[in-house]
Amino acid sequence: MDEQIRPQLQHESETIIVDQDDETHPERGEPAVRWLTSEELDELRRDMKEASAWARAELKRRREGG
Repeated sequence: MDEQIRPQLQHESETIIVDQDDETHPERGEPAVRWLTSEELDELRRDMKEASAWARAELKRRREGG
């Protein structure tokens, strides 16, 4: 693997984002990738939970012929 890949995951649920050749956003000059804030992680987890619930309900509806 690439030598620049930063810290190894210490726990399955730990989120890691790896810099890609130190690319920057073309308009803002900020890093193209970065660590998510705790608020962003919470929002992402909420979104994923809602999407998962929707998908389960949709699959159930389709199985029942609805």
